[in-house]
Amino acid sequence: MATKQFVIATAILCSFTAQAADSKYLDYSAPLEERIEDALSRMTLEEKVKMVHAQSKFSSAGVPRLGIPELWCIDGPHGIRPEVLWDEWNSAEWTNDSCTAFPALSCLAATWRPELAREYGRALGEEARYRRKDILLGPGVNMMRTPLNGRSFEYMGEDPFLTSTMVVPYIQGVQSNNVAACVKHFALNNNEDNRYT
Repeated sequence: MATKQFVIATAILCSFTAQAADSKYLDYSAPLEERIEDALSRMTLEEKVKMVHAQSKFSSAGVPRLGIPELWCIDGPHGIRPEVLWDEWNSAEWTNDSCTAFPALSCLAATWRPELAREYGRALGEEARYRRKDILLGPGVNMMRTPLNGRSFEYMGEDPFLTSTMVVPYIQGVQSNNVAACVKHFALNNNEDNRYT
């Protein structure tokens, strides 16, 4: 099931970027489910396995022979993360990866303004697309249960109604730039002790 879900996401992203109509590539004019089945039938087991795990900290392999590109993710529910090294969390120390530091999601949610959430998401999507990212790892929707959680600021609060009201337009804004949003931390990320030790 995980392979199929990942190929679905890939097929959607490929439909935005595919340029070749050559028969060796997938038929991007076909309905989505047909594209998924076509991709799965053409992929080897090794290609499927490569697509469902990382090839670096923030990317997974594509299938070049089918015109499926690598997928590049970026962390940042409230600001696009600076680039990190291929297989480490250390900064890549690029000089062209500056980004906007948006207010934390708890601040965004406190506005109760879905139209602002859409613009917030749109701006994040623009920056992600500028950096050639396909998937934004955010927004964070875990319910805040304790102020002692070091990541509570990444979430939209402790009210599920408010979170659902704000998260949908945020995602729509991100995706208006052909960048997929990956909702994260659905639950159980409520407390941390000694995170870096």
